[in-house]
Amino acid sequence: MQMQAAVDVIVIGAGIAGLCAARELVAAGLRVLVLDKSRGIGGRMATRRVGKAVCDHGAQFFTVRGDDFEAVVTAARRDAAVATWCNGFAHMEPDGSLVAPGDGYPRWRGSRGMTDLPKWLAERLAAADGRCEIRTQATVKAVATVVGGVRIELEDGTGGRVTLFARGALLTAPVPQAIDLMAAGGMLGPGGGTDAVARDALATVAYDPCFALMLVLDRPSRVPPPGGIQFAAGSEPIAWLADNFHKGVSPVPAVTVHATGAFSREHFDAPPEEVAGMLLDAARPWIDGDPATAVVERSLHRWKFALPTTVLEEPLVVVTEAPPIACCGDAFAGPRVEGAAASGLAAGRWMVRTLA
Repeated sequence: MQMQAAVDVIVIGAGIAGLCAARELVAAGLRVLVLDKSRGIGGRMATRRVGKAVCDHGAQFFTVRGDDFEAVVTAARRDAAVATWCNGFAHMEPDGSLVAPGDGYPRWRGSRGMTDLPKWLAERLAAADGRCEIRTQATVKAVATVVGGVRIELEDGTGGRVTLFARGALLTAPVPQAIDLMAAGGMLGPGGGTDAVARDALATVAYDPCFALMLVLDRPSRVPPPGGIQFAAGSEPIAWLADNFHKGVSPVPAVTVHATGAFSREHFDAPPEEVAGMLLDAARPWIDGDPATAVVERSLHRWKFALPTTVLEEPLVVVTEAPPIACCGDAFAGPRVEGAAASGLAAGRWMVRTLA
């Protein structure tokens, strides 16, 4: 196996939780390596180009209610990385009636897409005097404890294995994936050193999948301003409909259709074209004209771990104190973007205290 230099902390996952955790670690002067298996960063704060359109196809917005996350967003807003979108969306009721947007708390978006906030965080980490490296297309295969620290095994892109060592690790990937990594490293078996209460808590976490269908249109959609419709619980098959043009991220008309968890579970392994056809048919009322001609391009994305259906009360779960390993993310102390960010910030501070 190839051996690489040790760092203080390895963070698995470059979504909002992992980047916020790295922010705390770097601010404390620690050396950090962030690993993500994807080509880009941001996790489910995802933006994609489809033809001439720009579509947010993961998280659609975020809220700011806690002081910790507010400090992050305020700094990002000064750099024009984020902006307010609106104060509410239209609601589709079970009887099919559409209720106009209310005047609620601000919903935020990235200035050019939801990836803008993660990218802003990553840029500041990269400027931290060489204390943080973010490595994408790095597929972690196992997490194990060793004398004096943590061993991380990952693929090197050619089928070989690379072994990394650190004093501690934070796992921000979806909990089922984090469990698989620890199991592969022998942490969950007899003598693995993992706290039994932590194992039991993590085992309760489950997620809904979600299909996201992106449609580029030849004319504006029928989605009312400010460009979002939330469908009542139990509505099928659509849970959310967003107009990326009204939202201010796409230069041309384009909508994103999010399927419900129930629909996504039922059709998760169905052929993509079949799923896209069903969602397009359900979205027909919001498309001006015949979809056969009005839809210029389309793209379907399948999220396996889209929304946690079980959320743990604490912002992180400590798997082992020595060496320090913890799990955090959007399934801890509150789902969605702000919950994931707050969990990452809390996990980063816990790691700083523990290593100190």
